[in-house]
Amino acid sequence: MEKLATEIREMLEDQGMDVVGIAPAADWPSPQPECRPPAILKDCQRVIVFGKEIPAPIYQAELHALDLYAMTSHNFYHQLDAAAIAAAGRLTRAGYPSIPIGGYQPVLMREGDYWGVVSLKHAAVRAGLGTMGKNTLLINERFGNRLRLGGVLTTAALPAGRPLAKSLCYENCTKCVRNCPVQALDGKGGINQHKCLKNCAVHPALSLSFISRWFRHSKRVNRQVELFTRTMISTYTYSCCTCLTSCPSFKLGAGGSPGGKKDK
Repeated sequence: MEKLATEIREMLEDQGMDVVGIAPAADWPSPQPECRPPAILKDCQRVIVFGKEIPAPIYQAELHALDLYAMTSHNFYHQLDAAAIAAAGRLTRAGYPSIPIGGYQPVLMREGDYWGVVSLKHAAVRAGLGTMGKNTLLINERFGNRLRLGGVLTTAALPAGRPLAKSLCYENCTKCVRNCPVQALDGKGGINQHKCLKNCAVHPALSLSFISRWFRHSKRVNRQVELFTRTMISTYTYSCCTCLTSCPSFKLGAGGSPGGKKDK
C-alpha cells in the first residue's frame, strides 16, 4: 500500500497539485448520512484529498481582482476534477474501486442549505493538511487559506495521515468575524450560508435560489433549487472574499509573514 500511495501522490503532483493527503473514511462526522464516504462507496477505506494554491497576487490586483479570482477558481475546479477522475481510474484499475469527488460540483440542497457530496475541507483536516479557521476555511501551514480542493473515495487502505495537534487559526484573532460585511460568521466556526452567498456570489439568477430558505422542509423545492444551482448558476463571479484576505493566514507562503498572532 505504501508503494501505491506514493504512486498516486506522485501522479497528483505531476498534475499540478500542491498538497496531497489521505484521510480515514471511518466514523465520518457529517450530520448528513448521505455525505459520509461509506454511504457513497461500499467498503470505502480512505479519502484522498489534494489541493492547488490560488496565488496571493490574484487577490491583490489593483483592478478586477474578484473577477480574476473567480476565473482562476473555476479553472482550478476543472483541473481538480480531471485529477480526481484520473486518480480514481488508476486505483480502480489496480483492483480498488474508487470514485472521484468534484472540487465544487455536484452540490446538494438539504433543508434549505447547500452541502458538498463529501466535505473536502474536513477530509483535509483529517489527513493533516491543515485545520479549520473561524472563517470556515481550511488553513494550511504552507499555503494559508488559498487552497482549492479535490478528492477521491477509495477502497484501498492506503496509509492515512493524522490531524494536526494544534490549530493554525489564531486563538485570539477575530478579524474575519469583525470584517465580514454581513456578519455571516459566528466566531465559532459556523456560517450563515444565505447571508454569505447573497454578499459574495454574483449571478443574474442567483437570487432565485434563496427561495429555499422559505421552503426548507419541501423536498421538491430543495431538489429544484439544487438542479438550478448545478446548471444555470454553476459558474458565477465574486463580490467579496474579505474573510479570506483579512485572515493573518492569507499571508502564509505569499511572500510575507503571517503576523497578528494576537488580535489588535
